[in-house]
Amino acid sequence: MDRLSILFLTGFMLIAIGFMIVFLASILWGNAAGGGALIVFIGPFPLAIGFGEYAPLLILIGLVIIVVMILITVISFRSWKLERKLEETD
Repeated sequence: MDRLSILFLTGFMLIAIGFMIVFLASILWGNAAGGGALIVFIGPFPLAIGFGEYAPLLILIGLVIIVVMILITVISFRSWKLERKLEETD
């Protein structure tokens, strides 16, 4: 079995195990308070949707992650542009 197949199988198993844990938790502790948030990128624009008791906190954490991702992207493009400019002058 090659490395790509092992990586795919590992990812699939982690998703399946996570699904089972969430499913069992909802059966055993069905009356627990919960919430969720979803942040989707459509091009460069994020859409944030939240529900439940903890939605504002989850959306805030997601927005912080978005800002960090945008900063990393901007810094990466600037360094790539600078390297390309230096290569052209050589």
